[in-house]
Amino acid sequence: MSGLPESAPSNERQSREPRMQLTKEEFYRVKGESYELQDREAIVRYENALRWMSLEDKVVVREIGCKYAVLGDMLTRLHPQVDYGAVDIDEATLRRIPGYDSLRFVCHNVNAGIPYADASADYIVCLELLEHLENATAFLAEVRRVLKPRGRLILSVPNPYCWMEWLGNLRKEPDDQGHVATFTYQNIDALLRFGGLVLRSLTGTFTRVPFSRRLLGRYALVRTSNPLLTRSLMYLIEKP
Repeated sequence: MSGLPESAPSNERQSREPRMQLTKEEFYRVKGESYELQDREAIVRYENALRWMSLEDKVVVREIGCKYAVLGDMLTRLHPQVDYGAVDIDEATLRRIPGYDSLRFVCHNVNAGIPYADASADYIVCLELLEHLENATAFLAEVRRVLKPRGRLILSVPNPYCWMEWLGNLRKEPDDQGHVATFTYQNIDALLRFGGLVLRSLTGTFTRVPFSRRLLGRYALVRTSNPLLTRSLMYLIEKP
C-alpha cells in the first residue's frame, strides 16, 4: 500500500503546517524585547572592530544594525571626538538607548537602502547583519556609495564552519535569529570583487565553552580565530 503512514513523523507534520508570515519589522520588534543591554558576545566583536579603526582625528562612523548602540557608548568614552550615528530596524530598541536622539539613531530597514549621503562615512560597522538580508549585493553597493574614498567597512558574519553551526544543522534545529543567508570566505571574496571593494584583513571572535551555560547560567567565552571554533568571522574591507 503506497502513501504516507497515518501517523507521519512530527518534523514532517510541522513542515506541512502553514506558518504565519511576519514582516521583518514585526519579527525584530518581538526579537528586540529579548536583547541584552550588555551583550558580552557583541562586546568581543566591538573590541575587535576598534582595533581596526584609526580614531585620532574627527572621523565619521556609521553603524548598521546597532541594537542598543554599545559601540556608540564605547566611542563616546574612549574617543569622544568621533561622529557616531546608527541605524536599526526596530524603533522600540532604539528608544531604549541611553540619551536616545532620533536624528542620531535612525529607524530604517536597510533592505531598502542605507539612509546616509554619498561619500559621507569614514567607517561603516556592520556586525552580524548581512546574514539577515535578502540581497547582499545590493547592500554592499549601498555601503560603497556611502563610504568615502579609502573608507572602510568592518563586517562580521556567523562562521558556517563553527562546530555549533554544524551541530545545529545536523539536528535540524530551527533558526530563531532571522538568518536568511550563510557566507563562507569564498562568498565574501566574490561579493567584494563584484562590488568593487577590497579585503584588507580577516579575524575570528570567540567560541562558547560547551556545557558552561548549564554550570554558570551563561556561556563562558574564549577568544579564538580557529576556523572550526570561532563563532563569527570579521572582515576589514576598503573602498578603493
